[in-house]
Amino acid sequence: MGHKGFAAITILFLFLAWQSWKDDKLSNETNVSSSLTPTVTPAAVSRTTSATASNSNSSQHANIEQTLRVVSQKWKSNDVNIDGLYNCIDAAVLFYQHYPDRSKVSIIINVNPRTGMNHLFNAVLINGSWIAIEPQAYATNHRSYWMKDVWGNQYDNTYNRVALDNYSRYVR
Repeated sequence: MGHKGFAAITILFLFLAWQSWKDDKLSNETNVSSSLTPTVTPAAVSRTTSATASNSNSSQHANIEQTLRVVSQKWKSNDVNIDGLYNCIDAAVLFYQHYPDRSKVSIIINVNPRTGMNHLFNAVLINGSWIAIEPQAYATNHRSYWMKDVWGNQYDNTYNRVALDNYSRYVR
């Protein structure tokens, strides 16, 4: 086979290893974004038949609504990252900071080059699903706090990425 054959086989194996690594990385990123899909709607929550699930959903939605009220009161007076702006960063950090159970809330970023969206928001764990929440909903007078309801077609959940490590340093 010689040196040329050995080199060709080595290059082939390196290419296959790289391709496998790339596919595995893409699969992991897809799992993160799909686990943050807004799969529960307020109507679906209200149709829950199990008393335990209904109580759990009700308390989670009460926590969300209570936290949204706090964010709407504090948002325009708390520049959490001291950049001179009151924007989605401040709202998402405040929501995370004031949510009663930090193990059930995260900070998410969605950068969609197709629609121009570059937005920070929160996801809340409800019955095993991460639900996308717009933390500015109450402050901007939206009747719904679901990301898809607030942002419509600009929002594509496949671009969701967890950004908690980047922004938790601003939590006071």
